[in-house]
Formats: sequence, structure tokens, C-alpha cells
Amino acid sequence: MNVARIRQLTLHHHSQPFSFRSLHLASSSRQAGLFTPRISTLQSTSPLIRRAFNSTARDLIRSSYFPKGGNDGYGGGYGGGGGGSWFSRLRSRIDRIPTMTLIYGLIGLNGGVFLLWQYAISSAQRFRDPTLFFFLQKNFILNEVNVFSGRIWTLVTSAFSHMSGSHIFVNCLGLYFLAPAAAGLMGSSAFLGLYLGAGIFSSLTSLTYHRLKRDRWMGSEGASGAIYACLSFYGAMFPQSTVLMFFVIPMPVWVAISGIFAWDFYGALFRPNSGTDSAGHLGGITYGLLAALAMRRGGFIRMLRGGGRRW
Repeated sequence: MNVARIRQLTLHHHSQPFSFRSLHLASSSRQAGLFTPRISTLQSTSPLIRRAFNSTARDLIRSSYFPKGGNDGYGGGYGGGGGGSWFSRLRSRIDRIPTMTLIYGLIGLNGGVFLLWQYAISSAQRFRDPTLFFFLQKNFILNEVNVFSGRIWTLVTSAFSHMSGSHIFVNCLGLYFLAPAAAGLMGSSAFLGLYLGAGIFSSLTSLTYHRLKRDRWMGSEGASGAIYACLSFYGAMFPQSTVLMFFVIPMPVWVAISGIFAWDFYGALFRPNSGTDSAGHLGGITYGLLAALAMRRGGFIRMLRGGGRRW
């Protein structure tokens, strides 16, 4: 969720030319850039996995933690009937989508919004037409003005929004390496819920943090909250698995997550103007941990009912 410090465009369409210098787009690293992990082991006896689990281990995990059918909160519907609700049917359709196809789709959506930003910036620069830029600013940037003006969808759309090329590159790289691990455990529909839910939760965390601090926060955008949720979800399920920080330094995933959390907590307290939305990072990590806790206990619905699998 890269902090996008967007100074207001002061445009006089006919009296003076548009100057792109009036835009200050600080796209510094809200990226999943403290490390770029590569997940190495499912269990101590498993081989190095290349972005996903082998089918046997994945099926065993899904059958244990994500059983389908019945009233377990995963595939049996919420109304108690055998046919299932519209939501259950939609979820079943999403589950038929291969997980990597879904991940590539999310990467494609992020890329599409990035290209829109580039076209909007180019139009504002070359043709003095900021219409598209203002549209994206209102609908794909998370800030108080947008949310309290009724554009609550920015809680989600900001998780698909990147203005900087380096920002989207690092975040899409994180999606490519991290998301298959979580998606392989959960299946397509649950993973999509994790991505969208983490985007909303990290946005709310960021919004609450800046509102309490009453600082001059222009807004933020980026998929890092959802990416960190994927990492923390997997780390909570298999804390002794190994990741490679910066593709080089091996360490247990729980150490990596703890280090990231500590770094962003420090940043939120002492580096509020660093250009990184540390509060959004913390929200994403927290959401992934909570999702893993709920899922390991048999799903949110079963947990709320008091039943389900225990640690």
C-alpha cells in the first residue's frame, strides 16, 4: 500500500499550460520489499517447492483444514439446505478456476490499473487533460476524502492500484512467489477472499491510523497488504518453513514475519513520513494471521459456532 503523496493539481485549463511538476507521486517502497521470499519447505521432509505445493501434500492439507460439504462453513451453504445458496454456488464456480490462473488474473488486474495510471499521467502531461487522472485519484486511491465522500470501494480498489513501475514490479513479484503457497492451501475461492479481505482490512487499518494521528496524509495505494497477508497466513500454518530473504538469506518464515512486523511497527511510530504505509502493512500481516487461526480451527463459521478443529 504505497503512500502516494498526491498534491492537488492546480489547473487552469485555458489560462495556463498543465505542468506535471505540480504532481508529486511518491511511490517509494510500500512494496513487499523488505524481502522477496521464496518458500522452501512444506514440512521438514518435503522438497523445495517452486511457488506451489505438490498435489499430494496440498490435497491432504485441504482435506484437513478446508473440508467441503456439510455445515463446515466451506462448501455446504449457510441456510442448512443441501442445494446451497447463490454464494455457495458462486464459490464453487470460483473453486473450479485453477489457482495459478486466478493469481495471473490478479496480476493482470494490477497491471491493467497501472497502465491506466500511465495513460492518465501522459494525458495530463501532453494534452493538458487530467480527466482520467482525477477519476483514478478519486476511485483508486485510499484516503479520508474518498472514503468519507462515499467512495468506500477505494478500500478494495486501492489494493489493485500502482502508479510507480518499481512498485508494481515488486508487488507482482511478491504475488507470483507468495500467493501460490496460500492459494495451494486454500483453494481459489478462499484465496480470493483472503486477497480482498486483506486489502479491505489493511485499508481500514491505515485509515484508522492516520485519522488518529491527524497527520497530513494524502493517500495510499498498492497490493502489499494482501501480499503480506499471504505470507503471514502461510507462516502461521507452517512457521518452521524456510524463506530466502533477498533471494539469498535463508530463515524460518516466522522469523521473517516477526522482523517485518517489528520494522513496520517502528516505521508507524517513528517514521510516519517515510513514504511507506507501515500501518497498512501491519494490517495485512494481522489479517493473514487471523485468517490462519480461523481456518486451522475449521473455518470462520465453525469457529463462531464453537466447533471445529483445534490447534
